[in-house]
Amino acid sequence: MSTEPYRTPSCPTCAGPHVEQTHICALCEEPFVPSGAGVEACDPCLRKACRVVARASAEKPAPRRAKAVLRWLPVALAVLSVGILSFNTLVVVETSQHLAMLGSFLAEQHRAKSRGKPRTPAPPKQTAALPAPPPPREENSFDDTNVPAFTSVLAALHPEVHDPDALLARVQKLREAGLDIFLVRTNLGKNVFDGGSDLRTRISPVQKGGKTVGVRYSRLGPDAIESLAGVQPGDVLVSINGFGIDSPDRALSGYASSREKGGAVFELFRNGRRVVLDVRWPR
Repeated sequence: MSTEPYRTPSCPTCAGPHVEQTHICALCEEPFVPSGAGVEACDPCLRKACRVVARASAEKPAPRRAKAVLRWLPVALAVLSVGILSFNTLVVVETSQHLAMLGSFLAEQHRAKSRGKPRTPAPPKQTAALPAPPPPREENSFDDTNVPAFTSVLAALHPEVHDPDALLARVQKLREAGLDIFLVRTNLGKNVFDGGSDLRTRISPVQKGGKTVGVRYSRLGPDAIESLAGVQPGDVLVSINGFGIDSPDRALSGYASSREKGGAVFELFRNGRRVVLDVRWPR
């Protein structure tokens, strides 16, 4: 603390100069009145110093350990890369050496075998003959003497009956007489014939002794009347409304009769069993 005398211009009371012990700020070197004992700086300088210290304490420097890690990280990565490259090179070299040794061993074995056996000329290469194409599959007819006779009992009635109700009455009497007939009843919508024939349906004639006795369904379209009625692939249809399926004319007559009468009675064989489908639709 400075104790140099400082003369004031004049005393406001006596108008004479006074000599006083004044204090000089250690920072700005200006006279000031201390607020307490031991104060060497004025209040503005003290406040400014406090702000500088607070700002410096808020901006903490990075820890020394983090600085060290960041400083040595590139060096560590470089050393690791060199080590990996060296290891890969060593593995490649050893693998190539082992492969060379194995190749020489196999070559020596081959030479030893060739010395002990006479060399025979290799047979000429023969081009493999292409297999013959399979014969075309005939799906036009089905004739098998081992299958049971597909005879229609509804088409063999005398006199002929083509009314669906009368045919069902005959079927009931035949069942009561002991004939094995499985009866299925189905009701269809009114517009069953509006879509026409389904071209996805595939049929083939079934012949017995050179005579057509029915048609076999190999595939059925989902919109075909037979599919809607309950016919399944593999079934053999033998009569429609009492008309036998022994000729195209008789088959067309059966379909025409079913369209006129609003119902159809399909007689077919399924897995060797006679099945009768009673199909009705509103006129």
